[in-house]
Amino acid sequence: MNMKKLLSILMLSWAFVYGQAQQSVDMDWWREGRFGMFIHWGLYSVAAGEWNGKPVDGIGEWIQNFAKVPNNEYEKLADKLTLAKYNPEEWVKLAKQAGARYIVFTTKHHEGFCMYPSEVSDFDIERTPYKRDPLKELVEACRKHGVKVGFYYSHRQDWREEDAAVMQNEYDGHYGKPKSEVKPNLDRYIREKALPQMRELLTRYGKIDLLWYDTPFDLTKEQSRTFVNVVRELQPECIVNGRVGYNLGDYGALGDNEMPCSRVNMDLEMVATMNHTWGYKKNDQNWKSPKDILCSLIECASRGVNYMVNIGPKEDGTVPQPSIDIMDFIGRWMQKNSEAVYGTTGNPFNDNFPWGYVTHKGNVIYLHLLREPLNRCIALKGLLTSITKAEILASGKKVTVTDQSYPVLTVPAHLNYDEIPVLKLVCKSPVRFSEDNYMNENVVSIPVANGKIIPGKEGSLTIAEGGNTQNFHAGTGKLQLKCVIDEPGTYKVRVFTSRHWRRSFAEGARITLKVDDNTPFNSVLMKKDGELSNVRQNSYPETWSDIGTVHFKQKGTKGLELSVNATGTFSRLGFFGEDIQNESEKNIRFMRIELIKEAY
Repeated sequence: MNMKKLLSILMLSWAFVYGQAQQSVDMDWWREGRFGMFIHWGLYSVAAGEWNGKPVDGIGEWIQNFAKVPNNEYEKLADKLTLAKYNPEEWVKLAKQAGARYIVFTTKHHEGFCMYPSEVSDFDIERTPYKRDPLKELVEACRKHGVKVGFYYSHRQDWREEDAAVMQNEYDGHYGKPKSEVKPNLDRYIREKALPQMRELLTRYGKIDLLWYDTPFDLTKEQSRTFVNVVRELQPECIVNGRVGYNLGDYGALGDNEMPCSRVNMDLEMVATMNHTWGYKKNDQNWKSPKDILCSLIECASRGVNYMVNIGPKEDGTVPQPSIDIMDFIGRWMQKNSEAVYGTTGNPFNDNFPWGYVTHKGNVIYLHLLREPLNRCIALKGLLTSITKAEILASGKKVTVTDQSYPVLTVPAHLNYDEIPVLKLVCKSPVRFSEDNYMNENVVSIPVANGKIIPGKEGSLTIAEGGNTQNFHAGTGKLQLKCVIDEPGTYKVRVFTSRHWRRSFAEGARITLKVDDNTPFNSVLMKKDGELSNVRQNSYPETWSDIGTVHFKQKGTKGLELSVNATGTFSRLGFFGEDIQNESEKNIRFMRIELIKEAY
């Protein structure tokens, strides 16, 4: 073969391989699945939230940082990580019976300890009494039972390695020397530990479906890209999560326990705890109810978002009983109602209803009832296609539908709302919906994500991944919204905002809200009049401010215009966990505005 021909063949081969590596990753299984199970397990599981016999505040997997434990003391926990009752097949069965389609396992958390045998570092599972590879055993169990498998890897934070030190979080003695003598070299850490370990994970265990990075913080874009490239090179079909940094992943990143406040139009995943910690913490008995966790899964589906809920096993591998109970509860509901979750594209109406959530797939609409609707009637204002069949999904019992100017359903009496019944509505295809915001049970709910942005002198506010406003302050413009008022009358105006719990509600925030051509609310001081009680309250609390009332003399479409006069001052409440979004303090994080009709 002559040199010219050989060179041509090599170029064609390179082009083929490069093209394969650059093609878009198949997200179909991930979008179809909607539900996953997270597993946080490491040396922190031995500590279980205590150090030297005393409880330590904050999430369990951060105990080394919060208790300021030197590496030479922390590493002794490895002797007590027995895995004596570890049964990966039982873990996979727990996930599968609950309806979870994928599992993500922490191969290395911020503590730097590898839950598999690593040739790159001796700070790994081989230090423990367990002399096998628990990761290999879990992967094999996932494949046996048809569950997709993902690896979590903390690619920026590694408290074992001086080169990976994040200096603002460091304390004297962590590395056996004063803080002033610590000289991190992040490039060297990536080159000599992180990337070699990624190559171990991506070459030893066969096909991996998802790579879950965490806390990119101060990585450069090129450093983050390096972590994407190693996956594309070795596992081109593997999905990369958004926390790799700089929007380089295959789907977007939300904060821990952060729920989008409206339907989203991009791939997102909510990761959530069952209590207030990820790693096992024996004194954290603040377990969320099984129904509340199930409602989070349903709400995620209604937003068009995946939901991954965490279990934190003990050091011996046993899963806390409340976690098992919660997964069993979800599983019983999914056995009858999973078609209302899998493969759905979110709520087609402009906002959810007071009685519950809506999911949608093809020409079918699913109504998830958290409580009995007012007068047992559901008015589907905005549905422009007729319903050909309506039934209770779990039983097949028919539901009465009457056609007025919009379909009205009569919900059967005596439904068990603790079990969250689902109504299945089959419509003529294609299904069409109005984009207007209508009143339901005397409330008009207007998501800010539906608004039109008018830029200001200092740039423009935007809508974040979760449907809330970002970069919204006095200089970044206005937000124009619309709604339909069905009945004349007086309406209370309620404004919902949210913030990571470490930054409390801003004192001194002022807003202006125009209604049609009037300005009834000019530089109004926002007060914390209430806070929603839900499973996100300890992560992203959702508060409301009642700013007054407005009177509508006539029904019809109304325009609103929201602007910010002052963002106020946020209080910092300590550092006991990660604020992945790291929001600017020059922002009011609006979620929605509600108009609540007052009774005469």
